[in-house]
Amino acid sequence: MAGQRGRSADQGARRRTAGGGSAGRPRPLRAGPALPAVVAVGLPVVGAVVDELSGPGMGLVFAVSAVLGTGLAAALSGRNGWWWVLAASPLVVLGVTAAVELAAHRDRYLGKGLATGAAKWVVHGFPVMAEAAAAAVIVIAVRLVRARRQHG
Repeated sequence: MAGQRGRSADQGARRRTAGGGSAGRPRPLRAGPALPAVVAVGLPVVGAVVDELSGPGMGLVFAVSAVLGTGLAAALSGRNGWWWVLAASPLVVLGVTAAVELAAHRDRYLGKGLATGAAKWVVHGFPVMAEAAAAAVIVIAVRLVRARRQHG
């Protein structure tokens, strides 16, 4: 092959197809480092907006989307990203809740109302934070068990 020194065209072609699906094994999804972050933040934002438009405050749609977003982010991340997903999931839940609530009800959160609202967001958001972190732990544990079974 042109441009390859000391290697025949057959060797270059074999090397390129060695990682392909030709061996019957499914190839893992190759996601860039931004995809888990987009999923981890994007799904909760969509859920929060849906909940805010359908009724006051964060509800079931937000909780499910936050848990699903965190679980998918853990599934898409590598080992180095797992700790980021675990550490960021409560912050994402709190941040998305605050951003959507402030955008929807700016007049409620003036002066002392902001401190009261922030306390409410933490208290009401805690179960969602814990469920999202639990989803990440479960996905990580499943991935570790599957990797150990494949390698030994």
